[in-house]
Amino acid sequence: MCDTLGVILEDKALFAKNSDRSPNEPQVCEFYPARDPSEPMLKATYIEIDQVSHTHSCLLSRPSWMWGAEMGVNEHGVCIGNEAVFTKGAYAKTGLTGMDLLRLALERGASAAEARDVIINLLERHGQGGNCGFDHNFYYDNAFLIMDRRELFVLETAGRNWVYKQYPKASISNRLTIGREGDAYSGGEAVDFKKKYSDLLFTFFSGSRSRWEQTCEALGQANSVEALMGTLRRHDRKVKNPLCQGSVSSTCMHAGGLIGDHTTASMVVELDEEIKIWLTGSSTPCISLFKPWKFGEPVGLPVMAAGEEKPEADWIKREQFHRSALGRELPAQFYEDRDALETNWLNAARGSRDWADLNERARAEEEAFYKRWVNQISVEACGSNAFKRYWAKKNEQLTG
Repeated sequence: MCDTLGVILEDKALFAKNSDRSPNEPQVCEFYPARDPSEPMLKATYIEIDQVSHTHSCLLSRPSWMWGAEMGVNEHGVCIGNEAVFTKGAYAKTGLTGMDLLRLALERGASAAEARDVIINLLERHGQGGNCGFDHNFYYDNAFLIMDRRELFVLETAGRNWVYKQYPKASISNRLTIGREGDAYSGGEAVDFKKKYSDLLFTFFSGSRSRWEQTCEALGQANSVEALMGTLRRHDRKVKNPLCQGSVSSTCMHAGGLIGDHTTASMVVELDEEIKIWLTGSSTPCISLFKPWKFGEPVGLPVMAAGEEKPEADWIKREQFHRSALGRELPAQFYEDRDALETNWLNAARGSRDWADLNERARAEEEAFYKRWVNQISVEACGSNAFKRYWAKKNEQLTG
């Protein structure tokens, strides 16, 4: 489960996404430089396809075991996020995953329209499919929000069928949303895509209606990086304490009890004359910090160079604090300190050309922040017995 939103403004464009997946699945932020490949074939997660003569440089947020990515941005300012959508009929057991299609579009598309067409062409040629679950089998189709500084498209799919529509601002979740109002359809004839292909039962239980309503509502005030960070941290009004209660209906998703998905990574991108990125590099955005990185700067955590050994190590390190906080309560001062740190970084970013120094400073201040707070977590446990059992099992699997 996931949520993605984007908006085209007069002076800039903004993109944001939460990736909701298995709580124990590390997600790594990696920079891939542009290449002129000599190899004729490319191995994606499950299948091989023809390689191209040039690939663009990309920042990807990638589940550590997959070739493809949940979200990312390339050197041309193309941003893409994908969502699982639940459709009628059997899902293909192999093919390109939605995450493969996302990465391929960023590597091959120099604009939002080009990236959209890359996905469509690859989808029609190779199909989509394959298990996308980390610790269980999970098959689905995909929707994509694809944008650059000037254009934004929502592309929805069902097998090899597709529809897209252009918007000035949009959000997507785990549901089909386009009916007969699309701009273009596979086969050339307009159909009520949502009605024809939606699996209503799985779509309902995904909790996507509540999350989509939250992000659609937020689009009206989505005019800054700070606003989008706040959107990615939103919880359902029914959630009293998200650290003690699982909720599939919250944009900041929390696993526990019968809820099996959790927000494992978050990203906000600001596109103006530069490409400025804010990443948690960790799960649970409500208790994480969004660290700054600017496209073109040297890598610095949470961004790392592609090919590093054990790229998941930093994600797991950050997870230690999060797991100690789950089932507990954090005081209001924690969130005030979190916001103060991020505000300082945002203010520094607006007046700084040296983002490498800012990135290093943010990493050091984040480290000090968690060291200070780790001993101030409430010792009194909260949450239902099912919630506690769920996280006890996940913690044992993560550390064992």
